Amino acid sequence: MRAMHAAKLLALLWVLGATAAAGADCPEALSAAERLQAMSNNGRLARDALITLRRQAQDWKNLLLRGSEAGERQTMQIRFDNQSRNYQDQLEQLRRQLGALNFESETMAKLDQEQLKLDQRYRAALAKHGVADLQAAAAADREVQGSDVASFRALEQLITAITAKDDALFQQLRLAIGQCGAQPGKSQ
Repeated sequence: MRAMHAAKLLALLWVLGATAAAGADCPEALSAAERLQAMSNNGRLARDALITLRRQAQDWKNLLLRGSEAGERQTMQIRFDNQSRNYQDQLEQLRRQLGALNFESETMAKLDQEQLKLDQRYRAALAKHGVADLQAAAAADREVQGSDVASFRALEQLITAITAKDDALFQQLRLAIGQCGAQPGKSQ
């Protein structure tokens, strides 16, 4: 799906370039292409955030399974903390970029709330149960079980919304390119 969308975009941009080279002035098409590119970048960033969140969940499991040994615990804790920071950074970047495109989404507010709750739950479970043995680790895991589902679903909703906007922008670009050569007074 992503490759097909990229191929379509590349073909349209080639047509836009050929039209411009033939002497047609296409500011609407160029503007539409820029908006599409920006929105596509946000879709990629949202997918990256989803991957980071999944990695954080895996690092949580690794911390629980391998954390009983001090050296391993430190390594796993660093990995887990890094994924948490990366996810926060990606959400912040998404919020800024989507805001710059006037793409309002209730989902971003939900993601921010869920991220804070999830981080607090992970840390509270770890502080309460520790990882000294498998029973403690299992108790910590049970305490946060399912806590990340709301974040996963919210990111999936955001990706769907961005993809829909992407499709609409793609159609706008197609229309703008089609009108480039047809504008009165333009050389053909």
